[in-house]
Amino acid sequence: MFEIVFSSVEKIIGLFETLGYFGVFSLSFLDRLTIFLIPAEIVFPVYGILISQGKFLFWPAFILLTVGNFLGNVALYFIFLKGGRSFLEKYGKYVLVSKHELNHLDSWFLKYGNKIVFIGYLIPTAIRSLVPVSAGLSKMNLSKFCFYTFVSSLPLNFIYLFIGIKAGNNMGRILSYFEKFNYVVVAGIVVLVVWYVCRHIKNKHLTH
Repeated sequence: MFEIVFSSVEKIIGLFETLGYFGVFSLSFLDRLTIFLIPAEIVFPVYGILISQGKFLFWPAFILLTVGNFLGNVALYFIFLKGGRSFLEKYGKYVLVSKHELNHLDSWFLKYGNKIVFIGYLIPTAIRSLVPVSAGLSKMNLSKFCFYTFVSSLPLNFIYLFIGIKAGNNMGRILSYFEKFNYVVVAGIVVLVVWYVCRHIKNKHLTH
């Protein structure tokens, strides 16, 4: 996943430095909004490295990363709040998502929405981007979503930035750990997808 990054870490660090504080905010925002394309596992540690080099100040960078991250999650929430439900109700059958399962998603968020959002953002993978998607689809209360999104994102944001600060010139090694972890996560997702498809083939819904 990160092979391209490994071969051009210095170029990426240089690009991030060139973008300045505007890049701190915009890349953090796009990290959430694009779901998988610009992973926080790259963005935050790279800015940590730049902080360790004296190119950025810690607190302005941390605040901008957090605000961009938060607004990206809120944008995803609104996108799926406004159009995601109707789209999946109409076309969800083509990706094995039924109205039945959407209704159960509503029930889960009604009972455990706060916990789902809070715990979901503590998982250090791109899966975090699915939290605002699910919250939007289930029409979770906006104020609760914003509160738990902001509070829960702080620890991992700080950890990613701190890892970059401590990594220094060993960024390749740090990214290799993230790569191995993501392979485990991807393998888990593949298993879940296969299981999900098999249940639908047998006409059993995920929530049964």
